Amino acid sequence: MKLRYGVLIVDDDETLAQDTKHCLEHYSEIDLEIDICLDSSEVISCLSRKNKCYDLILLDIKMPKLSGTEVLQLIKKRFPDIHVIIISAYLDEYSRDELIRLGAYAVFEKPCDYHKVKEYIRHAIDDIEITNIRIKGLDLRKALYQVAKELIF
Repeated sequence: MKLRYGVLIVDDDETLAQDTKHCLEHYSEIDLEIDICLDSSEVISCLSRKNKCYDLILLDIKMPKLSGTEVLQLIKKRFPDIHVIIISAYLDEYSRDELIRLGAYAVFEKPCDYHKVKEYIRHAIDDIEITNIRIKGLDLRKALYQVAKELIF
């Protein structure tokens, strides 16, 4: 069964956001459900919706209301497991290293090579698949005991 991953594109430029969405929708390797948020101040409410689950965010930096760095910090504080990829035309104002330090998974400058972005999306999804453990019918106390026993002996 192919898993579906949620992606949220956060960009105040609707044309660019739609172009990015269109480019990613034809990414046959991964089943992506893509939404767009044009208002940086609405990102946290988008992420908090009960009926949505986002694994990855593509985030612009220069936006009205909240900057991308502010949004990145809010996301990482509230939803630390969501991978954030920065895609911005204004990276000269921000250090790539600083954005990575703040929790960005990767940083790309607009216009970007979407083949490279897709490669990083694949890496992010791989990381998600590795770190997510789906447990059915497992007694967690027994599992914890077994792990502790292995570590001790």
